Amino acid sequence: MADLLMTRARDLPAAAQGTVPPTDPRPLCGTWVNYNSQATGIARVEIDEWEGTPVVRAFGACPSGPIDWGEVPGAAFAGGVDDSEAVAFTACFDLRFAHLLLAGYLNKRLLVVDAYTRFADGSGRADYFQRDHFYCP
Repeated sequence: MADLLMTRARDLPAAAQGTVPPTDPRPLCGTWVNYNSQATGIARVEIDEWEGTPVVRAFGACPSGPIDWGEVPGAAFAGGVDDSEAVAFTACFDLRFAHLLLAGYLNKRLLVVDAYTRFADGSGRADYFQRDHFYCP
């Protein structure tokens, strides 16, 4: 296969404008709270920025209180090759018994987060997907 520089038309910039600045994760930053107070997935997501990288902390929903998954570096994504403001992120959490990939995106004034959970403990539990919706109070 030849050296690919694109996989689809939207990979090409609109015009030869020079270099676009790195993706700015600040539009994602904040404390995002699940709309569903009875959520069984993620209760809250905190996104901060450190030297241009999103830093993500997630809290699992549990009846006895949120479970802190810790803080991990993430990746920020713009809406297109000519944009520099982040509209989406990914973050990977290794909780020893499970590996979680979070993929979130802004939709107007809310954050939609898809969580992909793979169990690594031999428990026989099925890997699963869950989607939660968050607001920033």
